[in-house]
Amino acid sequence: MIKKICFFVCLLPLWHCEAQILSDVEVKSITTALDRSIKEISAQNTDNLSLIHVYGVQIQQAETTLEKYKLYKDNAQIATKWLCLKTLAQQNKEIINFIEQNLSQRFYTKGINALYNNKNQEAAQLFQKAIDENAHNVMANYQIANLKLDSNNAEQAINILYSVLETMKPSEDERVVCMSLLSFAYNKTMVQSLAMMKEGKFADAQDMLAQLRNVCPKDKYGVCNEEMITANIEKCKTGVYNDHLSVTKRALDMGKTDIAADFIASTFDYLNRNQEDIKATRDFDQMAQSIIGSYIKDAKRLTNATQYEARIDVLKKAKALAEMVGGSVETKTLKDIAAIEGTTSLTDSRLDSIEDNTPSVGYSDTYAQYVNDTLSDSQTSVSSVEKDYIATSNNKLPKKSVAVEQTKTQSLSKELDDKFFEVRSFITVNNYEKALEVLESANRLARIDKEKKEVEKMYLAAIREITARRMSAAEYAIFQGDIPKADSLVAVTQDLIATYKMGDDFEVKRIMNSYLLALDRKVCDKKQEEIDVYVNNTLNCINKNDFYAANQNIEKAMQIKGSSQCRLDKTRIRALKRQIEKPLEYVDLREKVMDVLDEEKDTMKFIFGYAGLEQFYIDNYLVEMRVKHEPLRSILHSWGDDKLVIKSIEYLMKYRKFEVSLSLVGALKDFGYKTKHTKDIQQKLGEMMALDNLKNAEKIEQYHRVSDLYQGDSWFKSFNKSYNKNYEKWKKENKFFSD
Repeated sequence: MIKKICFFVCLLPLWHCEAQILSDVEVKSITTALDRSIKEISAQNTDNLSLIHVYGVQIQQAETTLEKYKLYKDNAQIATKWLCLKTLAQQNKEIINFIEQNLSQRFYTKGINALYNNKNQEAAQLFQKAIDENAHNVMANYQIANLKLDSNNAEQAINILYSVLETMKPSEDERVVCMSLLSFAYNKTMVQSLAMMKEGKFADAQDMLAQLRNVCPKDKYGVCNEEMITANIEKCKTGVYNDHLSVTKRALDMGKTDIAADFIASTFDYLNRNQEDIKATRDFDQMAQSIIGSYIKDAKRLTNATQYEARIDVLKKAKALAEMVGGSVETKTLKDIAAIEGTTSLTDSRLDSIEDNTPSVGYSDTYAQYVNDTLSDSQTSVSSVEKDYIATSNNKLPKKSVAVEQTKTQSLSKELDDKFFEVRSFITVNNYEKALEVLESANRLARIDKEKKEVEKMYLAAIREITARRMSAAEYAIFQGDIPKADSLVAVTQDLIATYKMGDDFEVKRIMNSYLLALDRKVCDKKQEEIDVYVNNTLNCINKNDFYAANQNIEKAMQIKGSSQCRLDKTRIRALKRQIEKPLEYVDLREKVMDVLDEEKDTMKFIFGYAGLEQFYIDNYLVEMRVKHEPLRSILHSWGDDKLVIKSIEYLMKYRKFEVSLSLVGALKDFGYKTKHTKDIQQKLGEMMALDNLKNAEKIEQYHRVSDLYQGDSWFKSFNKSYNKNYEKWKKENKFFSD
């Protein structure tokens, strides 16, 4: 007992020392920290579910604070606050932990409450929070799907329901309600789309049906009827197409040709994207022709010099629309435009020369002695020959084959009969050389006239059948794309006919005539495909600004030629040639201009030449062809010599290259010049360009171009003011202008 008392007495000074260690400032610091935690915990509102996780963090921080200051709780001030914080933290921790474990369900409950108070947007947010807490909350997903469906987003709704049914393991009751909503979503969307179709709202109906079509491949529950959806989508596409044509026709009837053209262009785009579903397109071609015809009529009425620009604009629209439609419509339109522009044809002498100097190559030309009927349908004739000579599963014994002829022979000896059977067997397995050898031996066996006549009949039947079989094989080789093999088969057939002097045989000529024309037709199709490949290659070259390569492709395409019976469509190739004429000319000019700089080192000569090149680029609207061109303004600015720019402006003005001169005034702006520094030169340019444009009616395009570029630019205000002032002044005075 005494020992215990002594031990306590020894500890007392230590405790006293510990208690005495804390200063008033330290006590205040600790109580402040405890007060802050007490305030945070006591302010927690468990009804605010969005802050539950924050509350959890606050409790963890409070527990850290309690642990940190537990050694100082013998201090009366600290002990009171420490115990208060501990009590709050313990009580709230139990509540927060419970809520966190059931947070998804609590969000769902609040979402249902919002839903029943018609706060759909708030409900959707709460359901989404429930899913964020627990992705497998079946009923929260169900409610989100329901809200998506109410917003006419059936695709998302059905996808959510598929996900619930396949990945979330719903209870039986949950599965039943999800299946019910899935079926309802499909039926509702289908009924709505059909109602829209009935009202003529085909585009909206198509969008809704497309949602169903997108989700149907995932359907494992027998809800979707894909055939019905596809059929109605086709009806919608046809309906949209017809609506486009109807609006186009209405605009055309009202004389709104440009609006009609816009609609027909939109229709063409829609038609291309849905060509598999829209079959009847004759109305489109007729409508396009009507619009083009309207443009052509307008162009014919615009005959005054002052209407030149308007006429060119109308013809451009007609040409653009015709190129879009293509085929015979484009050909006719180009001829009409050529007539209006004062030319008689759209032929290109260079292309014509290439085509004319390329010889016709084809089976019907090489073996012209067999071609005596080019009017009949070659494919029908081939079918007739095949029926007579080519064995198939449906035609096991062709009526003019060796097999049939052998049954008709009246041979006088078994040896000959066996030979004929051998011939038949070898022909059946395509061993024609062996079959003919056997016939030779049969001919040697024949002793009397009757036997020799039978052998001659077999020779005739064999050569006819071999001819038909080889020509049929040649046709199949072309179908496979093996033209050299076809050439070889036709050549060996010709040798056979020549060897046995069967060239005048009526049946052989019928066989050869039919197949030669059919072969020509198939080769012609292959050559047309080659031309189409060159068209695509040319377009790729144009897109890459490689106009030399584009021109080479065009010339190679023009060298493709079939037989005299082959009609190849080179309309697109010729159109592309016309399209690249100006870009090609630009590229040639550019090379010459750049050579001046590289070889002659004459700066001003280069600037003058490049100015002409730039004017050519502007006048021919090569920017629309995406032809790469670096403006002279950019080049001179990169050289960094503003004095050279000023000298260039004066030099180009001297030679009346006003438009490029004006662009170089912009280069001075790039060098940091102020408007006032260029006022005099701008005024002079405005005066000279106004006079030049007024004197030359063909420069009306330049007038509009300059106006569009500079009227809205305050930096060019001196030019704009001078240009407008002088243009109106001279126009009123009628000094150089007459209507």
